[in-house]
Amino acid sequence: MTDINHAQEIAARKNFDEFFRQWWFSVVVMIVICLTTLLPDHIIHSLALVHDHISNGELWRIVTSQFVHLGFNHTVLNLVGYLIVSASFREDVPPKEEMFALLASVLGVGIGIYLFNPEISWYVGLSGAIYGILTHYLIIGWRRSAILSAFFGVFLLGKFYYEQFVAGPDTVTAGIIGGAVAIDSHLYGALTGLVTGTLSLMWFHKEKNNGTAGNA
Repeated sequence: MTDINHAQEIAARKNFDEFFRQWWFSVVVMIVICLTTLLPDHIIHSLALVHDHISNGELWRIVTSQFVHLGFNHTVLNLVGYLIVSASFREDVPPKEEMFALLASVLGVGIGIYLFNPEISWYVGLSGAIYGILTHYLIIGWRRSAILSAFFGVFLLGKFYYEQFVAGPDTVTAGIIGGAVAIDSHLYGALTGLVTGTLSLMWFHKEKNNGTAGNA
């Protein structure tokens, strides 16, 4: 009985170590998002993307704006989205690459809104960056799961066409989160993810691709 318990303990520890190795960065991101929801409104406003403040040198807002949200509903929607995207391609993208993809997407979205959308008075939320990592992941995951990558690819193309040329911002989502949906942030995120995903094929997955080519 003792030997069985010891073996179970070793197996459980091994499973936890594997989970932690794969998920630690995703967990940190989700915890940060949850904690920022508890911040008072005046702190959230000091972290939001506001054009005038950024022009006056408050450059941190380009990044911090995407880790704060309009409220509980907005936070939950982005947490669920981030979790789904991360889980779908967990075997393909290690934490180091996830960190690169997320931070690049955050910068791409923030800089894009600042440069090209002066009509947006202030911006918060991670949704644009989530589109970035989704685009990045489906490029990386194509070799292992072409069907899953194709599904997300068709979803993205359809959603962008619908948002940009048919209906504009989603009024239903706007009602849920309590604010207008900045659809251009989704586009900026996806374009950034397209770049980072392509770069990652050369950086993070170069050896893997070479090994695959050598075994063919």
